Amino acid sequence: MIVKYTLDTYQPHRHLLKVEMEVHPDKQETFLCIPNWSPGSYKIRDYSKSIHQVQFTQSKPGWSLEQTDLDTWKVSSKGETFKISYLVYGFEHTVRTNYFTSDFILVHPPATFLYPKDRLDLEPELTWKNLSPFKFCYTGLKKKEGSKQTWKAKDFDEFFDCPILLTNEKHISFNTEGCEFDLVILGDIATKDKKKISKDLATIVETQIKLMDGTENKHYLFVLDMSDNLYGGLEHLNCSINQFDPNGWSNPDNYRTLLELLSHEYFHHWNVKRIRPIALGPFDYQKPNLTKELWIAEGITSFFDAYFLLLCGSYSPQQYLNKLWKDIQELEESLGESWMSLEDSSFTAWTKYYNRPFDPNFSNTGISYYTKGAILSLSMHLYILKETKGKKSLVDIMIALNKQYHQEKKRGFTKAEFFQTGKKITGLDLKLEFDTYITEPKRVPIEKYLHLIGVERTASKPKIELGFRVKEERGRMIVSKILLSKSVKETDINLGDEWIALGDKRILPGNFKELLNQYEPGKKADLLLSRRGKILKRKIKFDSSPSANELWIDEKVEDDTKKLREVFLNLGKEPVISEPSSKKTKSK
Repeated sequence: MIVKYTLDTYQPHRHLLKVEMEVHPDKQETFLCIPNWSPGSYKIRDYSKSIHQVQFTQSKPGWSLEQTDLDTWKVSSKGETFKISYLVYGFEHTVRTNYFTSDFILVHPPATFLYPKDRLDLEPELTWKNLSPFKFCYTGLKKKEGSKQTWKAKDFDEFFDCPILLTNEKHISFNTEGCEFDLVILGDIATKDKKKISKDLATIVETQIKLMDGTENKHYLFVLDMSDNLYGGLEHLNCSINQFDPNGWSNPDNYRTLLELLSHEYFHHWNVKRIRPIALGPFDYQKPNLTKELWIAEGITSFFDAYFLLLCGSYSPQQYLNKLWKDIQELEESLGESWMSLEDSSFTAWTKYYNRPFDPNFSNTGISYYTKGAILSLSMHLYILKETKGKKSLVDIMIALNKQYHQEKKRGFTKAEFFQTGKKITGLDLKLEFDTYITEPKRVPIEKYLHLIGVERTASKPKIELGFRVKEERGRMIVSKILLSKSVKETDINLGDEWIALGDKRILPGNFKELLNQYEPGKKADLLLSRRGKILKRKIKFDSSPSANELWIDEKVEDDTKKLREVFLNLGKEPVISEPSSKKTKSK
């Protein structure tokens, strides 16, 4: 069976892309499917909703084409070669969907291409009929030999893993450790700023490649889409799609967040795309691929993304500790750790974690395998460093997993094999030490592991804790989150209530934090709320919350502890990455 696609930009201002599909079948009937989800984004996306006007380009007597399921079409062509065409609508601006505009076209393959059911082994070809009005086509696919506008994949797994960008934006290239990198930045970003991002990104990927003992890639593509109110990334085998809000992006804190995003997605080209839990490939694109090991795939990556910035000097040691403290606070202010284990968080990601925007109670009943997984990974890293006197670390385990399961066995690994590899490399039973924090809804005692390098959590002057969060909507303060771990759980407050007054003072977007400072933890206050047009009076008891910068370096520790800390925090080395100017740039 042979499958070929021809794409036409068609009407990008109407967000439409035309696809022609040529199939040389090996049976009387062919079933064509559109994937329902994207690897790396664990939720059913129902991409069929954007597929329109599926029809033969030329039909013969006795042929038929009908949709038999929401994601499936049956083609009867008596075993003869047939061509169909269809339109794809793309105007959802995320890293996991299509986005077709007159500014640029970003094709997300799982949301675009029908494929013959149960024939992921085929070698699909893709040709662009017309690139106009765009000059450049960027993709991880390889050009077909002797062709200018035809690309080919070894199978559909590779085909679906290679997004395609059409743009007039020229790329920036750099080469490090034998790999050629192209960086395409979309948005109104000054040339000098693009060069700085490129330079700092080169440092990050070089650091990662050296620490991970090399990369198999000869080419890697970064796409950075700087658009308002966007944040996110999606990893692929030899590229990543990243989105970041350009407003104030060059503020030092925001810039580190940008670099952390790029660092995260690049590390995925090892962890997930090659080093992977066994359930994450080969894929069934029509239904959820469930795994309890996303704490490995995403948690370990979330630890390393910021840690690499520390090693590069983008984070100072104290800035890095402050970042860790924010993650610790995120977990501690929620009841989720007493409801959900790391394995539960991973297994139910499809219905719970990825549905957070539609579940206002998730912060009280769920946890992030990103955040808690990163805290667990940090704890493992520190424990290994301590027990091996700095000779081994979590990095060594990742290198071993890559070699043993990806390169040699060419498959993923089980949880048992993860811990077996850890014991073989470090001599330590990491399962005995950490499994309870993975399988049970139990908090990771991070202070215990930070203590191993002389980093302590200190008591600080408490600040007022309201117990709920608000967001501004047209000048009104609306309750957007309620922390059931706080005293507010005893108060009748609903999500969506408008907060009108505190005591006898009117609440406004610019003054409520100042008004809170007039109260002390443990004291009670009157709230005035509006719910469905009715004015309500409620009493609330304030909790206390620790101030920021809770983690600090204890200088009064043994020399061995200091040396271990110096290894971990990269102390005594000059930073490679400097902070950008705080000058703001506008987006299109």
